[in-house]
Amino acid sequence: MTPTRSAPRPVTGRRRFLIVAVAAALAGGLVPPSGADAAAPAPTAPTASASPMPGSTSPTPGGTSPTPGSTSTQPLTVRVDPGLAAPRLPIDPVGRLGTDRQVGVVAGPDGRPAGLVLDEVMVRVSDPTELDAFLARWGGQVLDSFPPDRQGQDHLVRVDAARADPAGLVADLLAAEPHQSGAYRVGDERALRLLALAAAEWRAGTELVLDWLVEPAGIADGEVFEAPDIATNVFDWSFMRAGGAMDTGVAPAWQLLQSKGKLTKQIKYLVQDGGFQHNPDFPNSVSLHAAEWGEANVNDCTNGTPCPWHATNVVLAGMGRVDNGYGTAGPAGPVVDELVAVRNGIDYWTVLRRLEKAAEQTRPDVVNLSFTRDVNIGTKHARTWTDRRMKHVRDTGALIVASAGNYAQNVDTGTLWVPCESTHVMCVGGMRSNAMLAADSSFGTSDVPTSVEIYGPMCVRGLVHAGNPADGTTTPDSCGTSVAAPFVGGVAALVMAADPDLTASQVRDLLNDTAHVGGLGATVTGSQRRIDALAAVAAALGVKVGKPTVTISTPKTGQKVGVGQSVDLWGTATDFLGKEIPLTWTSSRDGVVATGSQTFVPALSAGTHVITASATDSLGRTGSAAVTVTVVDGPTTAAIISPPAGLALPAGQSVGLLGTSHDPDTFGPVPDAEASWTVRRGNTVVLQKTHHQALLPAATVTPGTYTVTFTAGGTSVQRAFTVTSVPAGQSRPTATITKPTSALTVTTIGSEVSVALAGSGTDAEDGAISGTRYRWTAHGDGGAKKVLCQGSAVPTGGPIGDVVIPKSCASFTAQLDTLDSGNATTTWSVWLEVFDSTGLVGTDSVPVLIQHLTP
Repeated sequence: MTPTRSAPRPVTGRRRFLIVAVAAALAGGLVPPSGADAAAPAPTAPTASASPMPGSTSPTPGGTSPTPGSTSTQPLTVRVDPGLAAPRLPIDPVGRLGTDRQVGVVAGPDGRPAGLVLDEVMVRVSDPTELDAFLARWGGQVLDSFPPDRQGQDHLVRVDAARADPAGLVADLLAAEPHQSGAYRVGDERALRLLALAAAEWRAGTELVLDWLVEPAGIADGEVFEAPDIATNVFDWSFMRAGGAMDTGVAPAWQLLQSKGKLTKQIKYLVQDGGFQHNPDFPNSVSLHAAEWGEANVNDCTNGTPCPWHATNVVLAGMGRVDNGYGTAGPAGPVVDELVAVRNGIDYWTVLRRLEKAAEQTRPDVVNLSFTRDVNIGTKHARTWTDRRMKHVRDTGALIVASAGNYAQNVDTGTLWVPCESTHVMCVGGMRSNAMLAADSSFGTSDVPTSVEIYGPMCVRGLVHAGNPADGTTTPDSCGTSVAAPFVGGVAALVMAADPDLTASQVRDLLNDTAHVGGLGATVTGSQRRIDALAAVAAALGVKVGKPTVTISTPKTGQKVGVGQSVDLWGTATDFLGKEIPLTWTSSRDGVVATGSQTFVPALSAGTHVITASATDSLGRTGSAAVTVTVVDGPTTAAIISPPAGLALPAGQSVGLLGTSHDPDTFGPVPDAEASWTVRRGNTVVLQKTHHQALLPAATVTPGTYTVTFTAGGTSVQRAFTVTSVPAGQSRPTATITKPTSALTVTTIGSEVSVALAGSGTDAEDGAISGTRYRWTAHGDGGAKKVLCQGSAVPTGGPIGDVVIPKSCASFTAQLDTLDSGNATTTWSVWLEVFDSTGLVGTDSVPVLIQHLTP
């Protein structure tokens, strides 16, 4: 069904407006609960960007040029984005001059917007002279000040940001904060110039702070609470939560809006009703039109039931404030900027006359009429008159939402039900907590714009004593289509907050298109749409609300590991809010094996495993991904030659990584691309490299216990080594192998080869270290170890008084053997250790590969 579209809303003010007009006079209103009812892309503006020119450091209004040498992964730019809407929040006045404070917006590279007060900064000065200079530079006026302390004084200053030149913004910002990069957006030129002013002052060293707006807390956490008598979290209320029979999704819709920076006070909400009694659940800003606080509703509701504070419960059903520890909560609570309270009337003329006048004055987004009237004579003219009056209201830019009535009647008969059956109205019925049609709610049997179009909760929480603001005790018995209508109107307000550019007819279409369909029962043969706030808000934001997205980066599908080898389990899971959520890892053979995004399983049983990573979001939806891993008894042979077993060395020197592999299927090593290294310090990964040979950089080698994992052809082996701290006041020696200077490959037809070796050592305290303090050791396949040369002064732990014949190992020729490793190449890692006078050791290593040729 496509409802008749309303005219586009004219832009006449800074805020969008929501009106909920409720008149209980004409047979509408709240009904007593019974049965299950009681139980339950914008235009692009000029861009400021980095320019490689030298700059000044004076904070002049004309700006400065960039400082050479600043680097970033993405150039820093700042541009005006007219489509970036500032938060529409009322800012308290301050001082005599700060009575017209306005809000701007800045969005960083991550896209999240943040509000700030325009034309104001907080500045720290050491003396009045410094303050006077600042005020002179920027045409400033002090709005307020903290008492001075010994070091200076903090002032809130209104500035003339027009004096700032945006051309110098990027250069000044990079000069002050060289790490800055990426694309920034501001809502208008005033915000751009305010940033330029601040950047110029920051570059000069001024202690200056922008007056940012704080963001609300509580909703993003998924926990908000109201009156103390309500034990459960609002996110668990049946008519607010996602899931369950009604599945309205209001609470997660709040979270989604907040994740996008849209959960801000920006909607004006008008209620036309009787019985307004102010309480803490009302918006901060309220204006009264022909109404007075504490003036009870003189009209009875359905079946003559007195409802003196009908307006109060209607306000709470649509926009009760959230997470304030009082009363209840309504869908639009987090986004309502102002409530306009308009007194109702007794006759239809008076009701709609007042409604039109209020709508023309306030330019509403949504009009909610929680009343109904059945007309059995003169229906043609009543329909025409009603349509004309409703069109006037609609042409102010409003989406009109009206209650279907509490008569359990089919509205698609000869009787005219006004205003429900107007083509310009979205008529709302009521559903029970089990999502079936509520017993008293009227309904439709035709799916057309002049029938009941959508259904909301028939019963919500209201105040037991709405006339007594001191008593916030609630009751689940606030029931009727007159609460279902403002509830749906509240969801419309959330959609408008998500996308302020939507027209009223587009919002109406979106509510219909995203609604749940079905479940109301066989009586309803017309529209069976049930409100779905989460789906509607997500559609307005262009966000897909689905199962969590799960990816597995390690292990790779088809990977083979040996029995007893640990298996890294790395993956990510994000929910519809873009937040990372925990992963659970299961094996088809071994069950649950681990939890977390970066973890491992010590060993898997032999055989083929389907490894599944799964995550469940706050809506109870589970996403997963899977890979296949085979644990085999005869995998490719892999070995670590370097680092050698038992290695312990001081921090700050590189460690050569050298591994060998043998693929029994190819009778040789696996390709370099299939060999990789992972080095952990404790549980932290410090290096990941491919190939049989790699280097752990010196800067990475800090004190701790390291685990080296070498993987080749799906087989992994591990070795540990230890890095110790250099004693305070000392420095370790530096060892350097000068021959060969890099990996050496030699060939032979014999069983050994001669290799010329030379090295040097230096120390900050000892200077050049003699070759008598050098030791050369070769480590080879199969754990082979061979001391090639040990200088006479190398510490051995023996008696100091022994007679030692001097021996230098600065240069010599060593004999290296070929080994039976299964490959045609024998791999050695030759290590040089240089000891200083305190016994500290510096190391260096070089690979030597001996290729054995068959004669």
